[in-house]
Amino acid sequence: MKLPSLTLGRYRFAPAFVPTVVFLLLFPALLSLGVWQMERAHAKQALVERRAASELEAPLTLMPDTQLGDDARYHAAIVRGHYVAEQQWLLDNRVYRGQPGYHVFTPFVIEGASAPQLLVNRGWVAVGASRDFLPSLPVDERNVTLTGRLDSPASVGLVVGEVPLGSLDDRVLMQSLDIAALARARGMDFKRYALVLDEGGAGALQYDWSPIPEMGPEKHLGYAIQWFGLAVALLIIYVGVNTRRDGRDGGEHVKA
Repeated sequence: MKLPSLTLGRYRFAPAFVPTVVFLLLFPALLSLGVWQMERAHAKQALVERRAASELEAPLTLMPDTQLGDDARYHAAIVRGHYVAEQQWLLDNRVYRGQPGYHVFTPFVIEGASAPQLLVNRGWVAVGASRDFLPSLPVDERNVTLTGRLDSPASVGLVVGEVPLGSLDDRVLMQSLDIAALARARGMDFKRYALVLDEGGAGALQYDWSPIPEMGPEKHLGYAIQWFGLAVALLIIYVGVNTRRDGRDGGEHVKA
């Protein structure tokens, strides 16, 4: 198939069909990837700024009727009540200092409430000698005061299958923990964020929460520059391959 050509001075741009199809497929894709990484960079920058701002704010006191909005994430919080040790959820694929393990989430009854309303991320625990045996995770059920940071459970890259949330044992290994889905399945009224327990708090395990994202905005910006650079390089190659010196003035047909 012959495509239209364009003559500019002594040069003629006459794109071939196959290179044009490849270009039209790849060029928008590269630009889209660059824009996506720019958006990720802006989102991560907003995340860093929000976390920094939360450091300057007074802790929230969590009560049974406390409603948590989007701006509550990463906020310091304080709560009084007691753990419910009969049910604990272990979030898999959490690595601490190169060692595989779990984040341990335990339900917590806020003082004045009659049922668990809060999930507490007590910290990290190692897998142990075998994944066939989950670690023992006792916790005192007397009234305590906890402090920490409000956050969503850590996410994982790929989750295969679904956990049968309607029927769970006392210790459950999970690849992903969605607080809202868990609350619906168990008939509980959990707050939208978990409390990441401060180091040394009652029932605390190994503390490994960081207020800084693992991949900061500068990395996403770097990836965006790479994708845009590839798009520019592809454009230059496409134009160069399909542009030749016009032979009507007696010159040779050579690549521009």
